[in-house]
Amino acid sequence: MDDPGDIEDAASRQRQRYATAFGWVAGGALGLLTNWGLSLAVGDSYPVTWTTFALFLVGAFGGMALADRLGPKGFQPLGIAAGVLLAVIVSLVLALALT
Repeated sequence: MDDPGDIEDAASRQRQRYATAFGWVAGGALGLLTNWGLSLAVGDSYPVTWTTFALFLVGAFGGMALADRLGPKGFQPLGIAAGVLLAVIVSLVLALALT
């Protein structure tokens, strides 16, 4: 039979993996939204191509670092943050596409 401690450890490791993935998605989405806002604020002179890449990477690695710092308890807040940020991005894309 499985030891209850082993099952709890496996669940904790799984929650940590999901928290890392959610941190990556939430951080990357926040980086993309930040880049979009900066491009609107600066205008046509803003270098969109390389800043999109750079801010996405900074956000993604920042989100993963936050997930590592929070541990398994970061699963829920990072999951909510990822879902909200992705919903904001989808809403903005739809709003801009339909205008």
